[in-house]
Amino acid sequence: MSPQILPAFFCAMTTDINKIFSPSTGVDIVFDINSLAPCSSASIIYDLDPEKKEIIIAQTQIPFSSSTQFKELHLTTILHDKNRKLRAGVECINFKLLEKYQLNNQTVVRAVLLKYKLPVVESNIRSAFRLPLSTKYTIKGKLSYNNFQYISPLDFTIKDISLVGLGIIISQKRNHKTNSLSSIKKNDNLTIALALINMDYNKPVGIIPVKAQVVRVNNKHSNSHSFIGLQFLNLKTNYETVLNKFIHKAQVEELKRLSRRNI
Repeated sequence: MSPQILPAFFCAMTTDINKIFSPSTGVDIVFDINSLAPCSSASIIYDLDPEKKEIIIAQTQIPFSSSTQFKELHLTTILHDKNRKLRAGVECINFKLLEKYQLNNQTVVRAVLLKYKLPVVESNIRSAFRLPLSTKYTIKGKLSYNNFQYISPLDFTIKDISLVGLGIIISQKRNHKTNSLSSIKKNDNLTIALALINMDYNKPVGIIPVKAQVVRVNNKHSNSHSFIGLQFLNLKTNYETVLNKFIHKAQVEELKRLSRRNI
């Protein structure tokens, strides 16, 4: 998922941010895009100022805060040229939380002001692309850790997935008590059974047992939740094929939604 300079037919856009982003554009805010466990959240642009190199976006569903830990921050979207499509964006060098941002219709919302730098770069959306799950394409899981079993969405939520791993969200408290899953540490190994669900069907489109290693723990993902990045260990070819098909179908629909046009 590492950024690359845009191909020739997009070169004219690399310094003109208005050709990439505009108000109401669907975007993804991506944390640590070059890591083994990048984390992304969907958002939408409220406003931008190319002269100041600033973009204002909606606060994400699980809000990030000034204590959210990350090394890199990127803002990406989908670009089209005839039959070609790619994910591209800019690196953000700073951000400011806006708790009371007023929209044109006078509605007051939570927002984030991002300071970015050029040029626009391409982000690889192949095997390392982490698919944000939706109401139609979702995954349920049963996780075994320290001889205990945990079930989603009761004990944790699967936020996104790729061919190399997945991200899960853990509430730091459960029934007013510390969630025992919050003791997970980097390099811990665990096993998970994943049920791949497409809501168009009456049963899961695939059941995948995997072993995984914790590669990232962010206990300050939000004020109440932790983010855990997991890397698959020796995923079998037949399971990889099933997962790849699931991700591909969901990704195509997500690209349609983000680009607001048929592919």
